[in-house]
Amino acid sequence: MALIPWRSDRQLVAFDMNLGPGRLLHQAYSVGGRWVEKRLGEAGHKLGMGPSAVSLRIEKAFGDDPLTRQSKLDSIYFSFQKGTNTQRDRALNRECQKLLEYALP
Repeated sequence: MALIPWRSDRQLVAFDMNLGPGRLLHQAYSVGGRWVEKRLGEAGHKLGMGPSAVSLRIEKAFGDDPLTRQSKLDSIYFSFQKGTNTQRDRALNRECQKLLEYALP
């Protein structure tokens, strides 16, 4: 419902937006759009796209053990300080940039 101010006595008049000839077409487009959006999201997830897939790849790159994670962080830190980035570090950097692109507007 839309509220439109009435100019004469400052009352609000309510109009039902679900009336009219375009109502059914609008509802059909809405249902179809939701269906397409859901299917595209599922396909993207299966293809490894999206923020959850990227974050899982980042977690996998660091390993499961806390000591392994710490040693990986240390090696990345020192390689960036020395400027000796390995191919694996650059791939991880790309994944982190992708994740930030999803997070930022």
